Amino acid sequence: MRESWGGEVLRTSAGALVGEGSWPAARLPGERVVGCLREAGREATLADLAAQDVALVQDVELDAALGAVSVVAGAVERARVRLAVEAAGRGLPTAAGMTLTDWLRARCPEVPRGVLHDLVRLARAGQEGVHAPLLEGVLSGGMPLARAASLHRALARIRGALSPQDYEQAVGLLADAGCNPVFEEADVARVSGRLLAACLPEKEHEERRRAQHQLRDVHESSLADDGSVQRIIMTFGEDGDYQAVRAILRSPLAAPATAVEVEATGQQDTRTPGQRRYDALMTVLRRGVAGTRGEPTTPKATVVVTMDLDTLRADLADTGGLVPGCGATLEGDLVAAESVRRLACEADLVPMVLGSEGEVLDQGRRQRLVTPGQRLRLAVRDRGCTIPGCTVPATWCEAHHILPWARGGRSDLSNYALLCPRHHTWVHDKGLTATITTHGTTWHLR
Repeated sequence: MRESWGGEVLRTSAGALVGEGSWPAARLPGERVVGCLREAGREATLADLAAQDVALVQDVELDAALGAVSVVAGAVERARVRLAVEAAGRGLPTAAGMTLTDWLRARCPEVPRGVLHDLVRLARAGQEGVHAPLLEGVLSGGMPLARAASLHRALARIRGALSPQDYEQAVGLLADAGCNPVFEEADVARVSGRLLAACLPEKEHEERRRAQHQLRDVHESSLADDGSVQRIIMTFGEDGDYQAVRAILRSPLAAPATAVEVEATGQQDTRTPGQRRYDALMTVLRRGVAGTRGEPTTPKATVVVTMDLDTLRADLADTGGLVPGCGATLEGDLVAAESVRRLACEADLVPMVLGSEGEVLDQGRRQRLVTPGQRLRLAVRDRGCTIPGCTVPATWCEAHHILPWARGGRSDLSNYALLCPRHHTWVHDKGLTATITTHGTTWHLR
């Protein structure tokens, strides 16, 4: 139930009317501020309770409700910024014997760490009049807090290289870019990047590059006590290296399946964005150690795997797609049989096939690998992945033996089809076959 305080109308910086019929003119500003925020909290609680009936909400109402939540969230963010700037200006954290970060964290425990750091940065920046354009951009609703904080980070780096007048102009330039509704995050990042490049001395650029280069690092980290879940953490030492990997993660290799592909295969692409990016990165890495000299790869690595003949030749169709058994590398690491079977299509993986008595029956056949001439003709014939609807180009595909090499399949064009890494795995998992003609490949999907 609303409390009635009379007929005063409060107007926000955006011109909206707030609290009409709620607050009398005799009320002090502090009472109005705290009272309005408390009433907003009660209304938000009621909205949360009402949203529990969201299953009964119509589509158009759901759309409107989300828009209303966005408006409320923006207003709350601006109010928090105003209060944080004022608290910093009054020295309340210092009086309490705390840093601004700790003081705000104690009073805003629901705020994520990254948002809290942005809030602290802008609250401190707001103590200087030169940063008024950034602060006004946030308080007017023209720029989100995160963008303003990012721009201030860029400004802090060039401040020492500029005169006070030039720095003030730089603040205004970036604030205008940050408030421009046409600009996206990438556009604002380019503007600030060019400003940094123009203002920072060459010596500082070089020192930064050297310092960043020293930070390069790759190390392993286990996510489970038994080591069953592994991860590799990479710290980039060069901007170019980072951008190269980022380009892979944003390439078509990491794109979800198209509608045509889903319709043709009957398989939904259930991978998360992170899983798609993982698959894209592994595609490039595997190309780097592939054994075909016709591919633009780095020097290849050879993996020797020992396994028994029956496991290598197991028929997927007879086992429902699940083949027991595995091989072992020279280092003792286990490799699933199906992984060996799939990698045998292209990688320089030598299956050391053993008989029942452990004797070596076969040390691999290097001639099984697709030749440079064959790969070129496959690219012309297939254009790319041969699964209908898949858009991965030929340069990122692997040559798959229709009749598996382990079961006597020949390394001829009539037994090759291009597949992207994801569909290569899928075809092996399903044990699918195809018909090859001079016009291309037709997969027997159903």
